[in-house]
Amino acid sequence: MSVFSAATPVVLLAQWVDSHVIWVLLLLLLVGACMLRCRAQGRAEWLWQDRSADFRPDGGRLLAVAALAAVLLALLSVGVHQSQSVLPSQGLMALDLKLQRAVSAALPPMLQPLVRAWTLLGDWRVMGLLSLVVGLWLLWRRQGLQLLSWVVAVAGTGLWVRFIKGTMQRARPLDGLVHEAGFSFPSGHSAGTAAIFGMLAWLAARHLPRRWRTWIFAVATLLALSTGLSRVLLSVHHASDVLAGLCLGLGWTALVLWLTDRVEHGGGAIGPPQAEAQLPLR
Repeated sequence: MSVFSAATPVVLLAQWVDSHVIWVLLLLLLVGACMLRCRAQGRAEWLWQDRSADFRPDGGRLLAVAALAAVLLALLSVGVHQSQSVLPSQGLMALDLKLQRAVSAALPPMLQPLVRAWTLLGDWRVMGLLSLVVGLWLLWRRQGLQLLSWVVAVAGTGLWVRFIKGTMQRARPLDGLVHEAGFSFPSGHSAGTAAIFGMLAWLAARHLPRRWRTWIFAVATLLALSTGLSRVLLSVHHASDVLAGLCLGLGWTALVLWLTDRVEHGGGAIGPPQAEAQLPLR
């Protein structure tokens, strides 16, 4: 059984979500608000068994990353919008075309099957199946706040991608090595892998020994960047599409993690559940 056939229920669910995106977004906001309210009131305690971790990302850095990513995404959006009203030899499109030719020429034909296989790492069916597995694992572990953060980060990234694609309506590069439907800006593969692998790195850093953290974040970064590069190598995205996708996924994830930290450590209006009293040491 292939991965795609095993993911058929996820595919059908994703197609339904795609056709009801506004209602799904409102439902996510409602569910998130209800979960936080239950947490603040000490209700549904079975879901809030999150254990405090010694890993806590710096809130100032998270906000700085989110702000920088938002600025870069806005600048790229303006550049793409302007490039669609000028000749291909001008503006951002000219730079994209030069990079496209250079990168495509650097890909030997013998490596094309490998790149085609690698880019499937960011396929929405694979990402959807992975998201479902991680979500169920967090639910089983009763990590309610982490589950909520995971859903908001991953689903929110997908909704943002769909909204921006529909707004910008940028055509894909011609003569792609694989067939892809839909608009080009931003790259959904890049945004999805940045969000999912970023969140996976955060979860792993909370649950695994400290000595592994550097490798965890290095691997997550490598996976996201290499998936984005594969989209340019296969000529299904412009370089600016990939950069915008990475900015979107990284920026949104950083914002979600900042909000999660505020809730978990009592920095926001909604504080964490009361900690159990510790017994004195003997």
